[in-house]
Amino acid sequence: MKKIIALVFLLLPLSSFAEACVGGGGNVYDDLSCVNSGLDKSKKELNAIYQKIYASTQYKNEFEQSQKAWLNYREKQCNGYIAAEASQSQGVGPGLITKDCLLAITRQRVDYLKTLLEK
Repeated sequence: MKKIIALVFLLLPLSSFAEACVGGGGNVYDDLSCVNSGLDKSKKELNAIYQKIYASTQYKNEFEQSQKAWLNYREKQCNGYIAAEASQSQGVGPGLITKDCLLAITRQRVDYLKTLLEK
């Protein structure tokens, strides 16, 4: 079981967690709070970038479908597979692992959409 948990942590891009929570209090509840805060910030940034692109594109329907497909992927990746793997840990560990997955994938999408704004 410990090998599975270690594997999950290796598979997740935990750099997002490290960036967001440098200097954290060291307990899992502080870490979860920090990840939640980072996720909220990333979601707001994602929505702002989405609105800018949506307003400026002539391909609104295609862009909207792309975003819906991405949201579906993020949901299935983090709340499906990763959550199932994380269920082997105890306490708030599964929630932290799942939220960190959501944060990492959301940040990746933000970075990608930023490249579309530059074009």
